[in-house]
Amino acid sequence: MNYNERKFNMDIATVCGLREAVIADFIRGLQVTSDETTYRHGYFWVKCTQKTITVHIPFLTEDMVRHSVNKLVEKGIMKVGVFNDDKFDHTYWYTFTAYGNELLDDSRCFD
Repeated sequence: MNYNERKFNMDIATVCGLREAVIADFIRGLQVTSDETTYRHGYFWVKCTQKTITVHIPFLTEDMVRHSVNKLVEKGIMKVGVFNDDKFDHTYWYTFTAYGNELLDDSRCFD
C-alpha cells in the first residue's frame, strides 16, 4: 500500500463510520510500529497527537479527528488516556478495548 492509499475495517465503518474506521486502522498501525508505546492497566497504549493524525490522513481536520475519536470511545471501541511525565504535555494515548480488538482482528478489512 502506498502513501496515497488508506485501508479501513468494514465492521468499524458499519458501527461508527468511515472516518472512524480509517483512524482506527491508523492507530492500530502505530501500536505495531511506534516507539511511543506503553503497557498500562492491561492494555498496550500508543501516544499520538491529533495533529500527527491529520498529517498522515490529510483529508481530516483536527476537529474531525477529535469528533471521530470521541465517537470511537462512545461506541466502546477505543480508550483514551493521558500518561505523560511532563504535566504540560497533554498528548493523548490510545488503545483498543476488547470489543475494538475483536472488530479489528476480523478479516473484513479492505484496502
